[in-house]
Amino acid sequence: MAKGRWTFLTSHGAVFLYLVDQPQATIRKISDDLGLAERTVAGILVDLKGDGYISVGKRGKFNVYTVYFDLPMRHPSQSHLTVGEFFAILKRDEDTATLRRGRRQKAPVS
Repeated sequence: MAKGRWTFLTSHGAVFLYLVDQPQATIRKISDDLGLAERTVAGILVDLKGDGYISVGKRGKFNVYTVYFDLPMRHPSQSHLTVGEFFAILKRDEDTATLRRGRRQKAPVS
């Protein structure tokens, strides 16, 4: 049986999780690290922003992304969970407590 190239996490989920750790990442950096086309990443960012899962601010000439964990998952079978609760299962490190509380995660101010 041939093994396909699929993942358990959608590209939207991968970009969202990436922004948790890299809120100042450029589209090119996200694209390179996740193996997605820059146009794909740009479209995902538009989707996430449009539905309120992220906001975009500026720090100098760079974008800084804020992710929002307190919104519900979009799929009906997971809509009883917030994004934070869902991703806390996947991301088991020092951010887990923050994810479960549904607090906003912002980039540290330099």
